[in-house]
Amino acid sequence: MIENILVIGSGDQHFREYALRGLAKRYHVLLIAQTPTSWQSPYAADYREVELADKAQVLAAAQDLAARHQVAGVITWDEMQVAVAAEVGVELGVPTMPVDAARTCRDKGIQRERFAAHDVPSARFCLADTLDTALVAARDIGYPVVVKPRGRAASIAVQLAGSDEELRRAFEFARGSENSSIKDGLVLVEEYLQGPEISVDCWVLDGRVEPYVLALKRTDYPPFFEEVAHVVGDVLDEQTTAAVRDVTVRAHRALGIDRTVTHTELMLTADGPKIIEVNGRLGGELIPYLAELCTPGFSVGEMVGAVATGRTPQTVAAPSRLMGIRFLYPTHSMVFHNLDHPAALADEPWVQEIRQVTEPGLQLHLPPKQFLGRAGFVIATADTVSEVDERLLALADKVSLVGTPLADQDQ
Repeated sequence: MIENILVIGSGDQHFREYALRGLAKRYHVLLIAQTPTSWQSPYAADYREVELADKAQVLAAAQDLAARHQVAGVITWDEMQVAVAAEVGVELGVPTMPVDAARTCRDKGIQRERFAAHDVPSARFCLADTLDTALVAARDIGYPVVVKPRGRAASIAVQLAGSDEELRRAFEFARGSENSSIKDGLVLVEEYLQGPEISVDCWVLDGRVEPYVLALKRTDYPPFFEEVAHVVGDVLDEQTTAAVRDVTVRAHRALGIDRTVTHTELMLTADGPKIIEVNGRLGGELIPYLAELCTPGFSVGEMVGAVATGRTPQTVAAPSRLMGIRFLYPTHSMVFHNLDHPAALADEPWVQEIRQVTEPGLQLHLPPKQFLGRAGFVIATADTVSEVDERLLALADKVSLVGTPLADQDQ
């Protein structure tokens, strides 16, 4: 008998279809989403359209679907729905991530407090309710510091401040960019951890935390930390990998995370790996998709479905190659038309994919006017990390963003 899994939020087709497709190969998908079905239709056995920001609508839709189908699991890969999915699981009597853990995954400040209480290596921090408190904390921690909203994702509005004046601007920007679900006005001011930044994606079931993909992160557009590229695969030496695994497992246990998949961000400092944050959902930026591409026989959707239904996922083989993704940004504000590149470029054996993700006619800007203002992305493979980086840069350089410049250009 094929089991039914309730999925809350389908996400963007370019960035989540691979997961929904893999899930639908083994399970019946009961989908609750924001818009009428289009690309999701082949994967959804049943569907409800709701306003996802309205928790009551989501719960009502879940109860309606559960009345028609026996639900074996509840999942989401939508950052804004992580806590809601856990609450829906409780309402339906379906085991899922503990509600407290799910809510903690949505608040970086609470995470810092839990890490400190459980001696998980992380950044020194302060939750500042006023600018004066933030200034005192920054001077105590030592400049530069990182200033961030507590409930946003994808490094949006996260900013480096190297002086009192920069902190003043960063503090107000972070407060004004906060997720609407966090209403207390507290801004996170924390130590600037230096070193290579990495991410670890894991599945977690019955207390077992198993990493299934590592990635090196590349950021740009200082003083912000816009995520512009990732390299996935066997990217660390054996000793560092073991240390990263140990810290990642300790972080999950400190937060009480279980029965879910996660995306953890760390910094490889001179003092060892330190946790930046743990996200209680499938990794973004197509990192899990790249794991599929470089790992024979691996399906992210099947893994997510197994965890949601309380089954141990199949063992993941070691990556057979390195894979990288780089996102394509405009050089200035524009009305985007299309991507242009030599036709033969896509036929190069090391080029995996060139994809446009923004519709023609939309405006694109650079941080801080717009975060994640991407026209598309390129994916390439190589034998070494440095070669992947080089190929991604070369590939991105050969893809042109065609558009109409806007008078209000980014500075």
